[in-house]
Amino acid sequence: MKSVMIDLLQQNEVLVKKSVLSLIVAIVVWQFVSWLMQPSTMPIKQVRIGGELNYVTAEDISTSLSALVDTGYFAMNSSEIVKHATALPWVNKATIRRVWPDTIVLTLVEQKPAAIWNKTALLNTQGEVFKPVFDKSLETLPSLSGVETSSQAILEEYRKVNNAIKSTGIQVSKLSLAEHGSWSAVMSNGIKVSVGHQSPEQAIGKSLRLLASLEGSLIDQLAKVDLRYPNGVSVQWKDGYKFADRVEQIAAFKLKKDQPVKG
Repeated sequence: MKSVMIDLLQQNEVLVKKSVLSLIVAIVVWQFVSWLMQPSTMPIKQVRIGGELNYVTAEDISTSLSALVDTGYFAMNSSEIVKHATALPWVNKATIRRVWPDTIVLTLVEQKPAAIWNKTALLNTQGEVFKPVFDKSLETLPSLSGVETSSQAILEEYRKVNNAIKSTGIQVSKLSLAEHGSWSAVMSNGIKVSVGHQSPEQAIGKSLRLLASLEGSLIDQLAKVDLRYPNGVSVQWKDGYKFADRVEQIAAFKLKKDQPVKG
């Protein structure tokens, strides 16, 4: 009986020692981790910016991230830095990595502007809206407009129309979709086109290819084209154009829109 009691006491003593040792190790580890996570421990000395940047400036990055990177190598909050970086209007994506012992590398992917949206914002190549400070270089972008939820559909239609008329050498400079579903466009040579509720790709594509096929200069004399008629189109010529001298072109132009057109 005595030997059993001694064995139990010895076992308890071993357990107590192990528990105390484990507690000491845990405290040491906790203190070490706490030390590592102090902002003053191994402070970040260098921030490298990667990526092809045309619009994001060093000042933008410094203003947004300076407080977040003024910390320690291990104390740095990566997710918070990425969050602040992607909040910059021109930043689409951001990734971050540590480089031992005192450097972080922030890689940015900029937004790629595809169009001006509702005169106050931009669309990226996915049709997503973003609102940066405008730059003069953006004035050459096509102008698209419509309700906020239609940005992707309008950008896609813009691309389809341009593809349909590429043989004419003309492109769409403005494309609008009204709330009631009516389309209108302005072409790169200044022609204003009223499309109505039909597909801009088909209506503009067929009509402009027809006009371009009649005579090389005829299409450049147009001011307005109205495609909202079921069996034809209405045109308005530029001031000073004498279409009476172009009887044969006018007669040809009055062809129905559903007549097959090459191109």
